[in-house]
Amino acid sequence: MEINHIRILFFCLIPIGVFALLKGIKLIRKSFSGEVLLEIPFSQLSGQFYVAKAGTFSIWQKGKSLTRTPIDKLRPFIYSELTKEELKLNYSLLSPRINDFSTGRMELFTFYAPIGSYKIELKEGTILFGLQNLIAKAIPSKSIDMTKFYVQIRESQSQVFTFLAIPMIISGMFGIIGGFVLGILADQIIK
Repeated sequence: MEINHIRILFFCLIPIGVFALLKGIKLIRKSFSGEVLLEIPFSQLSGQFYVAKAGTFSIWQKGKSLTRTPIDKLRPFIYSELTKEELKLNYSLLSPRINDFSTGRMELFTFYAPIGSYKIELKEGTILFGLQNLIAKAIPSKSIDMTKFYVQIRESQSQVFTFLAIPMIISGMFGIIGGFVLGILADQIIK
């Protein structure tokens, strides 16, 4: 095979890498930027929302950064308004976070919901477990202003896609850089 053909094959890795990188970034962004279906302060304790399209949704906590939050005092529960059945909430494995210097958001749970009306209730309890719970009990707690912390219900995606996005981004970067370097050095690599 002629060296120019090999060089072209190596350079073809660049657009493939760009595609994989952009697709991975799009998947990562989707896990953070879903449409908000409901936002209530922790002090409200309940709220209603409507799911127009069945899918995966997430529960986020939003509030002031670098302060104690009410997640060790209140736990969310979601019920179908039609059947009064409780939806199963799954702990967020990655627990993605978005922070600026004054406020932050953290994903707490994900759940699947079919089309319908739902009610979220915040009841006494904790979502912390193990070491997190021990640390929360050890830190002295002053009163938390529940009106400054919010619970959000957002459209989301399955966490499997978020896990897949990370290797896609890495392989995309390797494809771009590797295709460029191998394309330039093809005559030295293949003799």
